[in-house]
Amino acid sequence: MAASGGQELITVDRPEHPRLERDPEICETASADASGLAHVPDGLARPQTEGEVSELIRLAGAFGEPVTAQGLRSSTTGSSVAFEGVALSLEAMNRVLFVDPERRVARVEAGVNLGEFKRRLAEDGLFYPPDPTSENECTVGGTVATNASGSRSYRYGATRPWIRGIRVVTADGVTHDLSRVAARKNATGYFGLQDPIDLFIGSEGTLGIVTEVELTLLPAPPEPIAGFAFFQDWREAVRFVQTADASPTLSPRCLELFDRTALDLVRSEPGGNAIPDEAGAAISFEEEAGPEHEEDVVLRWIEALAEATPLADRAFLAQTNAEKLTLRTLRHAIPARMNEAGARVVRAGGRKISTDFAVPLVHLETMMEETYRLGAERFPGMVIGYGHVGSGHPHFNFLAEDPAMLETAEEMAMTLARRAIELGGTLSAEHGIGKVKAHLFRELYPEWMVGAMRAIKERLDPKWILAPGNLFEETR
Repeated sequence: MAASGGQELITVDRPEHPRLERDPEICETASADASGLAHVPDGLARPQTEGEVSELIRLAGAFGEPVTAQGLRSSTTGSSVAFEGVALSLEAMNRVLFVDPERRVARVEAGVNLGEFKRRLAEDGLFYPPDPTSENECTVGGTVATNASGSRSYRYGATRPWIRGIRVVTADGVTHDLSRVAARKNATGYFGLQDPIDLFIGSEGTLGIVTEVELTLLPAPPEPIAGFAFFQDWREAVRFVQTADASPTLSPRCLELFDRTALDLVRSEPGGNAIPDEAGAAISFEEEAGPEHEEDVVLRWIEALAEATPLADRAFLAQTNAEKLTLRTLRHAIPARMNEAGARVVRAGGRKISTDFAVPLVHLETMMEETYRLGAERFPGMVIGYGHVGSGHPHFNFLAEDPAMLETAEEMAMTLARRAIELGGTLSAEHGIGKVKAHLFRELYPEWMVGAMRAIKERLDPKWILAPGNLFEETR
């Protein structure tokens, strides 16, 4: 194209920036996450400041090049994989901006490692409750984008209630500083927009790029008692969970299930030798007690277990911090081993398919019964159940070793998600939708609901450049 003075203008079809790398080998380092999905992005942007994020987003919008935000890529739904355009890594934005012990507030950049941050808080006698299994492999910004939770969400809830404010860059490159309304009452407008930060928490990068997060903290709680209790089968374990949930004498902060296959998977791990051969399931539990109450709390758990299972005397109660760490490591080893197994089958066209449904606790046994039955009838590979049963939220993993098994596993996931919704539950209680479950989201939720979400997306990102493929299969 020629300028008015006769000088030829050179146009390009994609933006360039000092923090934007186009070398395919470098871009490959940001090509995969824990979901088993992978794609080498067209570029890898690694901004170090919020201003650079804004500039990169403005450039991307001007050239129509998609941008997918990334933290440490621990997503199990493919939400951090850039199938189009540029991957925007926030790892370098990792400063803790302040911690205020008196107000119990902290502000951090999005790339701060969650586990490291929580350990720093503990040194000051402070506590940030959300505890995703991947806390040492995820960023604070990533947990906001996915509304991450974890085992302690049974007591403390997911990430959302602990977020006081965010700074977010929208698709036009404009930075917005959003804080929760401080008043105790608010009757202004639609509920979902009274605190606009709630639009961005759990939006999986589709509405904006979170650059800073302000968090609510708690005083460090009393040191919890922790234990593994063993049961003859998963049904006995689930009934104990329902009893513990309703108990006036027990106050668990987590209730986690491991079925027989899960237990077999970690018998060789440190602490795994405590698993009895006859155990068909286990429940991991914690309760905050403190030294002055610990003996009474332990006795209450022993009494409750004695009424629930003949394997009560095989329960393992951690007495030292080292033993508590062993139990926590054992619990976290299960998804780690499954992710490793999933990575091994990708080359053969397979993948690990994980459910993320949750149902009301009263329907948990029914839902799990149907899941095991469906797996036995239709799936020839490994079926493993574990997770947050205290919240009605078990994870089932189907290890699909080839394309045919993968198709079956995906059909089963659809069937189970539909059934969970019929029982008053949800298809995703923790991991979000990402790309892996976008088809479920579209098919299982009412058209008006998906349409309303699309309308918000259109308003904030009219060119659909942010995180294409997340939530919505279509990109425009």
